[in-house]
Amino acid sequence: MTPRTPIIATLATTLAAGAVFATDTPCEERVASDCSWVTIYPFNTISKLFLENESGSMSGYGTGFIVSPHCALTNGHCVYDREGQRFFPEDIHLMPGACRGGSGWYENMFGTREAIDKHTNNKYVDLDYSPRRAVDYGALHYVCPFEELTTFMPLCFGYDSDWAHMSGYPTDETPDSSLNRNQWIAFGDVTRTEDRWVRYDAHSTGGASGSPVWNWAANDMLVEVFAINSTHWNDCDGGGPRLVWQNEGLIREWMRWEPTLAQKIDAGCFEWEIRLFPDLLDFFNDHPARLLGPELLRLANPAGPPPTGPSKRMMQVIERGFYEWVEYDLQPGKPQSRRVIQLLAAPGMQLEGEAWFPGMPFDSQDPSQGWLSIDKATVLLSGSAGRAIADQVIGVERALVEAQEIDLIPLAPDDADAANDTQEDGEVTEDDEICVGDLNGDGEVNGADLGLILGAWGPCTATPCTGDLNGDGKVNGADLGLILGAWGGCPGG
Repeated sequence: MTPRTPIIATLATTLAAGAVFATDTPCEERVASDCSWVTIYPFNTISKLFLENESGSMSGYGTGFIVSPHCALTNGHCVYDREGQRFFPEDIHLMPGACRGGSGWYENMFGTREAIDKHTNNKYVDLDYSPRRAVDYGALHYVCPFEELTTFMPLCFGYDSDWAHMSGYPTDETPDSSLNRNQWIAFGDVTRTEDRWVRYDAHSTGGASGSPVWNWAANDMLVEVFAINSTHWNDCDGGGPRLVWQNEGLIREWMRWEPTLAQKIDAGCFEWEIRLFPDLLDFFNDHPARLLGPELLRLANPAGPPPTGPSKRMMQVIERGFYEWVEYDLQPGKPQSRRVIQLLAAPGMQLEGEAWFPGMPFDSQDPSQGWLSIDKATVLLSGSAGRAIADQVIGVERALVEAQEIDLIPLAPDDADAANDTQEDGEVTEDDEICVGDLNGDGEVNGADLGLILGAWGPCTATPCTGDLNGDGKVNGADLGLILGAWGGCPGG
């Protein structure tokens, strides 16, 4: 079999030259993918998001990226109206690997899924938290996995990158409007890194909200997602929340969520299996040509305790199994130094799951501690690079979605740096909403909210749509009735 993954390196080389041929404008470096690129890992895991109104029609509005069989990450503002203090009432659908097909509408090889749950975090919901962009992340859960998507982009926590790649579905101001509805790939230098957010010279416009931001490693064979695109300051840049220790616990919980057996049966999900880590070792033993080179990966055997604690933490679903590991640079401060890897979680393995720090017991021969030899670490990272994915995409769930675009109102950048944020993030779900009708977030439903309803009267023209409490695409008497029914102080306020 011929591995498909080397195509990624070809694409990465093409993108590096993109700023030359994309446009004469120095800041316009974006390159449009086509319908073949988006069937290839990792671009096949990046999803167009759609809102469904009560008539069943779809509106394209943002981007998400699938990180596990039942979970996609996106921005908080793609699922939650922060000013209105409520989740979007409309149903949200995901379409990974979408592109502009011959019909002119959105087409893909993998089908679509409707999210059954929307999530964000307690700091994004908090109107007093600043800056918003530092915590502008959320998640969508759906029941049935996408049959042909088995490995997803690795999340890299606590990583200071100097370069950013981003891919998503901008809905306006693209270099070539005839290629709208395709994925657009942007890239550029990281210009500022704060504790919880990052800024980069990769062009972001409306619709690219929720795009993964990553760097390539190992000669463009490995992906390391370190942020989620959410905003921009000017016509040439972008920025968004970093993956850091404050959000790793919540994101881990989202990634590992499973629907109930009853939900899977009701939804008619196909049967699927996880490839255990021992099976992954066997796979690469049978297909050695698919392995990445240990020298390329800068690996070393764990002969003794590392000089410091972890340099970064990784989480990834590889062939439908959840993996978590930490990496230790043997020469801290030198990103190209050799490294050792400690595996914290892997299917089919009994592991302690605790990252090693100086002063803790170290025994590289104790399997429960998870220290990987060069050979086993090479298998892990080769799996991370998507080199265990099946060669052929059959298109078992081809889909077509006819959808016009709707403007997603982004939150403007604010000035704080979140340096004093010392608490882990907590979860907020739709079940936590307690006050329908409190449109201005002041803790009560009153004349101010009534004024907002009347001022927004008529068809919705943007998302979020202030006053559309029932998600039918217009502000009318039904929403007015909800306001009047909820009149007074909010529960728990």
